[in-house]
Amino acid sequence: MLMLLGFVFMIVAMIPHLNPPAQENRAEPPGNLIVSISWPDGDTDVDLWVYGPGEPKPVGYSNKSGVLWNLLRDDLGKGNDLSGVNYENAFTRGVVAGEYIVNVHCYRCLILPIPVIVEISIKQKNAYDTNAQIKRLVNTRVVLMSNKEELTAIRFRLDNKGNIVPNSMNHVFRRLREAYPVD
Repeated sequence: MLMLLGFVFMIVAMIPHLNPPAQENRAEPPGNLIVSISWPDGDTDVDLWVYGPGEPKPVGYSNKSGVLWNLLRDDLGKGNDLSGVNYENAFTRGVVAGEYIVNVHCYRCLILPIPVIVEISIKQKNAYDTNAQIKRLVNTRVVLMSNKEELTAIRFRLDNKGNIVPNSMNHVFRRLREAYPVD
């Protein structure tokens, strides 16, 4: 009887260790500076274009990666997409001091106007630091009024610590979609 009791005790003592509770596994966004745009569901193709210090030419659907920026997702509307959510995002590999430009372009807009939400976040500290905090820098909205229209959602400057330079944010238009380098 003592042997049976000892066996039962061993099994009860081992149960918590057989299947430890799952630890939360948060997916961290890649890169240091993260730009996301989203727009209403439908067969509409809005494109994200980004430009930053050291880029030979802007990054967008026809040039998906550059020296600093990478376009992570090019959403075509309903084409090749079963999610029903329209969004695009891009990220940088590091943070470089200088001017950053974020544009949106109405590639194929069948129903107008299209409200586009633009969110820009920055991952503070080293990109390889798993405890790095993500801080929202800019949340803005633009409205595309015509097919093929391109708007500058935001322009800003970052200092060498990744902080926005005071009074540097503006919406002054600068074309990015063209194949030639930005002046």
